[in-house]
Amino acid sequence: MDTKEKLTFRIDSYTPDTIPMARLAEYLSLLATLYGSEESVHFESVTKGSAKLNVSVDEPAVTKVMWRIQSVNSASAILEAQKAYQGIDDLLRADNAVGAISTGKKGGKLLDFPGRKLVIQEAVTIIQPTTVDGVIIKIGGKDATIPVHLRDQEGKVIRCEIRGEAYAKELSRHYLGNPLRAHGSGKWLRHADGTWEIQLLTIQSYEELDTTPLDEILTDFKNVADNGWGNLEFPIAEWRKLRGLE
Repeated sequence: MDTKEKLTFRIDSYTPDTIPMARLAEYLSLLATLYGSEESVHFESVTKGSAKLNVSVDEPAVTKVMWRIQSVNSASAILEAQKAYQGIDDLLRADNAVGAISTGKKGGKLLDFPGRKLVIQEAVTIIQPTTVDGVIIKIGGKDATIPVHLRDQEGKVIRCEIRGEAYAKELSRHYLGNPLRAHGSGKWLRHADGTWEIQLLTIQSYEELDTTPLDEILTDFKNVADNGWGNLEFPIAEWRKLRGLE
């Protein structure tokens, strides 16, 4: 009795006669990563019906391989499997194809690959007024436009520039000092996945941020007569509520 599970990956734009060997190798390499359990997954053949890449999975690994495939688009997915899935979908898109993984059973489709059907937005760059907060971790240069690097609270480095030696010299006094709030003209990039990233901020003005701890500020508020803060049991919680943080 055959205890192996059969899996088929179908590419609709190729046949066994037209798929280049190098491309076949790329698909198989990524499929091996997606399936996992390398010692238990065996390549068998490429058959007709477009191009079908057939493998068999030894019984002890079947459940694990099935879970790995079916969970690839979930929060519990394994990162390397997700990367392999994306790599396969990128190949399909480049080949103007779509794909799917299925078993040999009726209704046995396990996973779709949208390939050419997925609409990819082009990257877009815009310039707009921008404000960022951060600490200067780098400043200096010999050109009229001086490069500046700010590091924000999350540790991300933001590339900036300031024009004019006098302004740069003034700004350099804050090197590795208190956080600044920098205003200016920001160059933003919208990636194909819809996320935005600031690429460059041309600093036009800035101010040093107050680093007084919040509890000290609220204590000062409480000492002001008849403003209501002195009657609050949890002033920090109220402040967070007013700021929309809770």
